[in-house]
Amino acid sequence: MRWLFPRKEIHIETRCLDCGDPIRIRMRDDEILEVDPPTAVGHMNLPFAKVLTGAVSWGAG
Repeated sequence: MRWLFPRKEIHIETRCLDCGDPIRIRMRDDEILEVDPPTAVGHMNLPFAKVLTGAVSWGAG
């Protein structure tokens, strides 16, 4: 989301696809400011090996 709204605080409200419980996230640029519930887990639809080797671009920084 950071490349869409640089230097802006973003609020995301969604639901868990497994149980339907609400999830709230606040972030600004590369920083996650708050996650509720704190036990929420994120998912990237990318092979983790590409992240480790730098083969993934996160956008202009």
